[in-house]
Amino acid sequence: MTGRASMGARAGDDWVERVREASDLVEIVRQTVALRRVGRNWVGLCPFHSEKTPSFTVSPERGLYHCFSCKVGGDVFKFVQESEKVGFLEAVEMLSRRAGIPVPSRHGEGGGVRGALLEALEHAADSYEQWLRDPTRGAAARAYLARRGLSEESLRAFRLGLAPEGWQNLSDRLRARVGDDILCQAGLAARRDGEGRGLYDRFRHRLMIPLVAPGGEVVGFGARALDDSPPKYLNSPESPVYRKSAFVYALDRARRALQEAGELIVVEGYFDAIALHQAGVTHTVATSGTALTADHARTFQRLVPRVALTFDGDAAGRDATMRSVGALLAAGLEVLIVDLPAGEDPDTLVRARGRVGWEERRAAAYDPVEFVHRYVHRAATASGSQPADAQERSLQAVVTLAAGVPDPVRVKLLLERAAETFGVPESVLSRGVALRQQGGRIESPVRAVVREQQRGEAGLERELLRALLQAPQALDAVRQRLSPEDFRDPGCRALALWMWAGHAGLPSDDVGAPLARELAVAEPERLDWPAVAHGATRRMVLRRLREKQRERTHRLKVATAEDEQTRLMHEIAEIARQLHELSQ
Repeated sequence: MTGRASMGARAGDDWVERVREASDLVEIVRQTVALRRVGRNWVGLCPFHSEKTPSFTVSPERGLYHCFSCKVGGDVFKFVQESEKVGFLEAVEMLSRRAGIPVPSRHGEGGGVRGALLEALEHAADSYEQWLRDPTRGAAARAYLARRGLSEESLRAFRLGLAPEGWQNLSDRLRARVGDDILCQAGLAARRDGEGRGLYDRFRHRLMIPLVAPGGEVVGFGARALDDSPPKYLNSPESPVYRKSAFVYALDRARRALQEAGELIVVEGYFDAIALHQAGVTHTVATSGTALTADHARTFQRLVPRVALTFDGDAAGRDATMRSVGALLAAGLEVLIVDLPAGEDPDTLVRARGRVGWEERRAAAYDPVEFVHRYVHRAATASGSQPADAQERSLQAVVTLAAGVPDPVRVKLLLERAAETFGVPESVLSRGVALRQQGGRIESPVRAVVREQQRGEAGLERELLRALLQAPQALDAVRQRLSPEDFRDPGCRALALWMWAGHAGLPSDDVGAPLARELAVAEPERLDWPAVAHGATRRMVLRRLREKQRERTHRLKVATAEDEQTRLMHEIAEIARQLHELSQ
């Protein structure tokens, strides 16, 4: 070991010990655990497993903690590592900043640049916070934040700030302290063209949202325009300390809630994340002005087994969700999608209805197969596609998702769910996955099974409509058990709408007109047509109930709230009762 390396190692050891001495273990633990004194030690409920009788002990004399139930334990660094889900060095850095002890550079010259960038970004965050609190300069921005329902506590917790109007506010304040090159490398300023080569601020007349890494360092900013200046949101450029495709907003604050929640809520925007945190949903994070990437998915996979995606309720939000599901499934995560009403986002949802509104939407979350089914069908219907085409696109989307999942067990579970949802053989989907993984086309096997399925469904519906044309007196009884929405074939549904509305004769210029003529002119058989109508109605009701039973049963598997589980069990029991009655 060289003399320089030896000195660096000794300096690092000295820094760690200084941080250890400055960190009161009891004080650190009491931030997340309610402790009471018992003799020389402190006792409380273990934060690392569920228990009703306290078995978690902290010894201030020895600087150690230990749970006599789950056997976890260690020193102050280990506690921060486990509770914040960070590595050793990140834990030491977090405690170092908490104690006001400077964090040494990690990697020589490269670390020096990194340290200088982090110092400049921290000074910038302080400056933006001060400008937001300024009675004159910050008044309009504070009024805007108040209209968005953000509390003073949230402003402080997320260190929101203001970049004032003007071209050199930050540059003039910081250039003497950190230098022009560092301001530019940190993405805080840019050089003017021309011989003078002066600086101008990158962020002007914008709300500033610091991007804080899990270790507590400010690594960049998201900035929202306070006027009509484009773009609406402007992020820091990538730098040695900030990589947009890997950064997760609010993860520094969400980590501590993951143990209890067991999942991450992933939203699209910074203010969505802040609003949910303010509403008490503190296991929420956001991507940093980019689509969810494989890097994000790997980060999530190290922290939680499940991710709930919560993007805006418009078409763009659903497109973003579709792109994200594949990356999360490929990382081995369980995925749920919290679907919001059109035009709604998490921020507006909790502002209007609070945490209760969020919890209702979370309880109704879809799994990926159900979301694909609903989303693709919705998009296909909006574009005028036939139901068979929508079904085919949905199955192809599920097969494509499954082909990207490396775990064969998860692939099988995904295909079992798809077979149940779409009513197609799992073997057909498995063949499609194999073809996709080999680079082949999956359309043929999927299209064949969809067409066969459509013919079967249309045959049942046509049988009922033909019976009603032959025995119109049976319509009133059928109308009490079925609605036109129970018909899946477009022509059958159109004819049912005509008949259910009480029109006489046959439709003339409707979608159902060709089918009505075909059924009316077919050679009548000598059948008991009211009995045929009764039998077909019974089979269509059974079809509807079985689909509803499958959907509710799957919802029960993923439900987390006790009241939601109880409600679903009651609904499933009632459906089972109805199915039993129909089977008699």
